[in-house]
Amino acid sequence: MPRLRMALLALPFLACAACHGEVQMVPLIDRKIYLTDKFYDVQAISADRAIVVGYGGKILETRDSGRTWNLRPSGTDNALYKIHLVDGQTGWVVGQAGTILRTTNGGETWTKQTSGTDNYLFSVYALSPDRAIVVGDKAGILQTTDGGNTWKLTKYQQAKGTMTEDEELAAQDPSLYDVVFVDDKTGWIVGEFGKILKTTDGGATWSEQQGSLMGGEITNPLDLPTFYGARFISAQEGIASGIDAHVAHTRDGGAKWAFDEVSPDVTMPLFQPLLFPDGSGWAVGASGTVVHRDGPDAPWKPADLGLRVLSWVRQVSFVDKDNGWLVGGFGTILHTRDGGKTWLPAAA
Repeated sequence: MPRLRMALLALPFLACAACHGEVQMVPLIDRKIYLTDKFYDVQAISADRAIVVGYGGKILETRDSGRTWNLRPSGTDNALYKIHLVDGQTGWVVGQAGTILRTTNGGETWTKQTSGTDNYLFSVYALSPDRAIVVGDKAGILQTTDGGNTWKLTKYQQAKGTMTEDEELAAQDPSLYDVVFVDDKTGWIVGEFGKILKTTDGGATWSEQQGSLMGGEITNPLDLPTFYGARFISAQEGIASGIDAHVAHTRDGGAKWAFDEVSPDVTMPLFQPLLFPDGSGWAVGASGTVVHRDGPDAPWKPADLGLRVLSWVRQVSFVDKDNGWLVGGFGTILHTRDGGKTWLPAAA
């Protein structure tokens, strides 16, 4: 991309930053965030602290609500797709080409672990300092019970009899994009071909739940929307978001899933949703898409961020109802401290 065009694309962020006294311009030589950065995940750890991971092995941490950032060496140039710290100190990052990194000091240093696979790893959930589950490409599920010293790789085998032989062949080895748990036994995986998998035994076995989404316009299992992200607020209620702006919702632990109402103005894939206990929520996606809903029966509508988002937005993370983060392409890192009424860009 020509330098002039990159500079012009940066102007909306710079204009917004100039409106807020607490966001200051940083000399180019000292900057840690660039338009070429692609950020795939952020974990909000406290009202002031967050860790961001992304392309080229980049890991950034702030402890002052994004006013300043520290670059944390990752030891890899591979893209990093997901981070999860279980207690603010111990956790994992996963990414491209089977990359798994572990920290025990809140992300200040990271140690590479042997995953035993070259598959892309898209999501990780740390259940304890010793136990974590990772999902990725080619239906891969990895688990550790010893802090990542060893990882066991299994492949999810889809349930027989739910598809025709041709359909089963077409849907073989789906990519698994996200894994979330609500306790040490109960969790979900979502992925390609509308896969929604649930475990009640800590990941020893998984059962498919997406069948309840069949009906109406969806008559072929292969037409179920790919789901990229999921969030649960309890063992009963959660959501999954995916292609064509689909948001699926369950209120009975996944026995039945149904699609939420989404504004017809929203058509882009939604990569990650977030749900609050009061039924409000956020979801982010392609082409700068950010949607919000006000309550449990409200539709998902485009959110007014007060600034223009120029690229895809990959992740949304809130530590409470007021303090949250959005990250994505073109070095996008946005922070709110008032529940999304206003968003400030990182100026590092």
